Amino acid sequence: MMPKNLLTLQHKVHKLLGKVLYSIKLLQQIAVGTIMIVVVTVSSVQAELKVQFPTQTERRVVDAASWMTVLTAITLDTKASWQCEERLHCFTKQGERLAVVYGAAFLVKWLVHRDRPCNPSCGIDNPHSSFFSAHTAAAFQTLGGPRSAVVIPLAGSTGVLRVAAGKHWMTDVIAGAAVGTLASRIR
Repeated sequence: MMPKNLLTLQHKVHKLLGKVLYSIKLLQQIAVGTIMIVVVTVSSVQAELKVQFPTQTERRVVDAASWMTVLTAITLDTKASWQCEERLHCFTKQGERLAVVYGAAFLVKWLVHRDRPCNPSCGIDNPHSSFFSAHTAAAFQTLGGPRSAVVIPLAGSTGVLRVAAGKHWMTDVIAGAAVGTLASRIR
């Protein structure tokens, strides 16, 4: 017969392994989804229209607004994590979602090198890292929290504002929304 402490430890290890396997399955789904989005989007690059505000000042204002919408969505998600009964778990999952979104975005941007609509005058942004929109993905990864009625319009407007600012093509934003939505399943 095993001592009670050893049984408790064995149960905790088993439970932790289950969570790790679940996280690995989610990451596999996100990776497959991202690859499919990249293949479909990159094949339609030549057919996109440039939709942006005409003056540099208007594009800067809209760019600043896109930062505000994504930061508001992330702030609401952080507030929900703070109010969660299992605060550590909620903050850990929020960190995992953001890590997946930004890790995928930077990897894909590094591999694809798609020019931004604003190229060559993109300010501090790399003019060759349009695909996919990390702002939009970060906003959409907040879906699934308690404030969906507020977060969905914020996430959608983040994508629209990124296009209007000339920072992304529409397919960049659609792919970012898809990756963010997939990442939002990490809860």
